[in-house]
Amino acid sequence: MKNMKVDIISLDDNLQDLAEQINQSSWDDENEVEDYSGAALQAYLEKEDTVFIVCYLVENDVQTLAGMSSGRIEQKPYNFSKWLYIDEVDTCSNHRQKGVATAMMETLLKFAKDKGCEEVWLGTETDNLVARRFYESLDPDDIDDVIGYTFELD
Repeated sequence: MKNMKVDIISLDDNLQDLAEQINQSSWDDENEVEDYSGAALQAYLEKEDTVFIVCYLVENDVQTLAGMSSGRIEQKPYNFSKWLYIDEVDTCSNHRQKGVATAMMETLLKFAKDKGCEEVWLGTETDNLVARRFYESLDPDDIDDVIGYTFELD
């Protein structure tokens, strides 16, 4: 029987081992997952108000990485209100449709509430219909039309 376990990662965790698990997991082009390192995860987690979570499927006491997500708490410059920006929600390609992304989103929403955030914001590409359907299934309060701009710096 498989169970699901979602962990909020901290600097006390074995980040090098986690990076190796991420790099050895099944990702596809939709995830755009690049090589992870323990040092990069440490530098990320050392920044104030960041969150990195992983989801494991557990079977017979063996944990298999099934997904990961990251984000950061931001503060508005005018009224001290806080919000959580979710940067990534990635499910391993061989573990989709098992509730992994839902478990991670539930954890992130609870994390945001516990940290006193007033809202959570995330975005996805307009042509990513699978992600859009998933986020819409979570019953968001608002769905905005947003155009994103990327400036790659040399």
